Amino acid sequence: MFGQFAQTLALICIIMIKIIYISLSILLAIACNSSKKTLENTAAKSIVLPDSIYRFNVSFISIGSGTDSKAVQQFNAFISLFNSTNKVTITPEIVGWGREGETDYCLKLSGLSIELQNKFIADTKELLKNSKLVRYKENSVCKQKRN
Repeated sequence: MFGQFAQTLALICIIMIKIIYISLSILLAIACNSSKKTLENTAAKSIVLPDSIYRFNVSFISIGSGTDSKAVQQFNAFISLFNSTNKVTITPEIVGWGREGETDYCLKLSGLSIELQNKFIADTKELLKNSKLVRYKENSVCKQKRN
């Protein structure tokens, strides 16, 4: 009698453990799926960076003979065209830091969707790819103005 009771109790314990395991697995799957959707929705809207970090920096550098003024003009025209075409307002913070006209264009790109931010960055790199005097940084600080 006691042996049969012990077997029944052991069987009940095994069934309970399986039920708890399956329940926890289902809850974990639901929780992971829910947080994934939240992250996808947040990521699709825009990237929020700390105030000191700029989404994209374009540096016009010099190697002893000044900056590429044609590239600067092209970039300024591109910003205006991009703003009007996409109905956005991108306003760079322009920081002069060198003796030969070296300048950084620091861009927050806040208010733009991730897709538009990526398009702006890719189009800028494509536009200025032939200039050896242009450098890019993403998600970095802006240089301080030269005194």
